[in-house]
Amino acid sequence: MTQYRQIGRTMVRALDPRITAQVRAERERRDILSARLRPGVIAVVGPGSGTGRSTVAALVTSALARHQGAGVLAVDAGHGGGLHARLAIRSDGSAEVVLAGLGLRGDTAGRRPAVGHRWLREHLALAERAMLLAGPPGDGERPVTAAEYGTVSAALSRWFPVRVVDTPPLTSDPVVPAVLAQADRVVLVASNDERGPRWLAECGSWIAPLLRKPFAQVGVQVLVSRDAQSVVPAARRSAGVPGDVPTFVLPFDPALRAAGALKWADFANGTREMTLDITAQTVRDLRLR
Repeated sequence: MTQYRQIGRTMVRALDPRITAQVRAERERRDILSARLRPGVIAVVGPGSGTGRSTVAALVTSALARHQGAGVLAVDAGHGGGLHARLAIRSDGSAEVVLAGLGLRGDTAGRRPAVGHRWLREHLALAERAMLLAGPPGDGERPVTAAEYGTVSAALSRWFPVRVVDTPPLTSDPVVPAVLAQADRVVLVASNDERGPRWLAECGSWIAPLLRKPFAQVGVQVLVSRDAQSVVPAARRSAGVPGDVPTFVLPFDPALRAAGALKWADFANGTREMTLDITAQTVRDLRLR
């Protein structure tokens, strides 16, 4: 019996440094996510459709809202309504009405905005612990345009200091450079397959001239696993991107493939942990000192 106890104590001592390191890392992550953040825009970009861009934008929004409360706004700047589909738990919000209230569209264009926090919360779509500037897919609403984006972002920053923007695929759509030119942090998303690292490298080079700071300083990269077979290891970095860009692999999770709004409680533990890691890395430099 004494021998078994000695073996047990030896095993605990061997494991203790790792357990201590894990607890320390979790505490640091929690402190980062809960800290007061300066106003900022997190742009989520990626190539093509179906790579998981809107899903990652929704996950980052959800993780931030769980720690930052009602000061988080997600903005769907795309055309397919992907972020609305991933986030909205109340579909009666209207981007068109909000843009009109801000004096940007319709009969109110050019007028002084007559909106407030209460009015916005009634007219924005509701996400889980966050708000969403987006219209339901298929309702004919036009997304935020490049000409409108700067005014919209600045106006809403008063009530929603942290904004997560889901952009269209990296194409010639002028709203993409409009968002990137004002972004404080950029999350670059690609699929976790043999094309993923090449896409990250090509997209990183494409967006670099549009940013105010080097991509290596403001960028985070995420490879999204579309099935249970992950072909790119988590530690792999994409070639061709200058600097040391943090790269994460989001594991496959059936809950992310389900239709309708994503629910934090339905995610696997690995999904929640990786989402928190990605989000903490993204906002690390947005904390107020």
